[in-house]
Amino acid sequence: MEKLEYKRMRKENESLYRQLVYEVARLFVEERKIHVKEIINSVYGWASKNANDYYHADGEKELHGNWVSRRLVDAIKNHFVSLGNFEDAEIKREILDFIRLPKDVTLNFAPNYEVLLKQACLDFDKKLTNKVKASPQNTQVVVGVSGGKTTLDLSKTLRDIRESLKWNEVPSKQKKNVIICSLTSGGSRVNIAALSDTVAANIAQELDVQASGFLGPPLFKDKESKDIFIKDKEVRIHIDLAHKANIILTSVGNITDPDDNALTSQIIKTVDLEYLKQLRENNKHLGDILYNCYNGHNGNPIPIAPIHDRVFSVITCKDLWTMVSSKQTECIVVAKGYDKGYHALRGVISRGMASDIHMDLDCAHGLRDVGREEP
Repeated sequence: MEKLEYKRMRKENESLYRQLVYEVARLFVEERKIHVKEIINSVYGWASKNANDYYHADGEKELHGNWVSRRLVDAIKNHFVSLGNFEDAEIKREILDFIRLPKDVTLNFAPNYEVLLKQACLDFDKKLTNKVKASPQNTQVVVGVSGGKTTLDLSKTLRDIRESLKWNEVPSKQKKNVIICSLTSGGSRVNIAALSDTVAANIAQELDVQASGFLGPPLFKDKESKDIFIKDKEVRIHIDLAHKANIILTSVGNITDPDDNALTSQIIKTVDLEYLKQLRENNKHLGDILYNCYNGHNGNPIPIAPIHDRVFSVITCKDLWTMVSSKQTECIVVAKGYDKGYHALRGVISRGMASDIHMDLDCAHGLRDVGREEP
């Protein structure tokens, strides 16, 4: 197999190295090459013509998948993202053969988790920048974010690509009108880093804007305790703010899986493990979003009887559907893995709870496969 001394190229010939990075991005975006081996073989072909000094039998060991991913990261840092987004036309066609896509819902695909996070961040960046620029002076723009590992990873990715964001074009005086609002509360000490408040604070710091959050528990001992909490003035202000969200950034969970670590599963499990088992037995597809359970096929809310009056959810499934359908809110949902595609995403699409759904290819395969089933 041909060998390429890309490390020496990067050190000795920065201009040529940038050309190499651009070629990887071009193959990925313009020629829609989604398989790593396709990109690598094409890169070798490019190098044989354009980088003779660095392309020979004594070069580095054979290129691999992680090498391609890292070059795509370099492409984003070098502002090559203007090429466009990755798309797999074949898998999209297969999904649309079985699932009716609402008029204003967009499906976006990524080959892996790393690219998925970057694409979702760039989509968020574009929506937020356009919204702020188009808003009248001194008009508040609210961004709602959930907690969890995926949104925490999104906040870290936003930091990594900070210099490439369109957000940098927004004047400081307009940034003062933006507030990042947490949409869920509570958690445990083991996952405190992934709380919605933490994610909101991280994103606000990267964008140099305000943040609003609270650390109330997700589960109360009884309905009376929850009602007292909700009537608190500061909590009411935060709830009202969340319902004004112009953009929401969140993910979905798959409660069908007994090994699922979603906080909603943990909450139900601590109260009534047998009920959770029964819930899973009665629902082949069971998703959760913002502490709400829903039918993963049609998106209908599923009230959790034993704890329905005790769980605090800032925005319900019905609220989210209304906010998105009324065009008040653009909701970005990010999903990774086959099971979330198979058990949770169809419900989000059917109910119209999101305007933009970003998924990796494994997730897309799950969505395609569940599309073949009758609702």
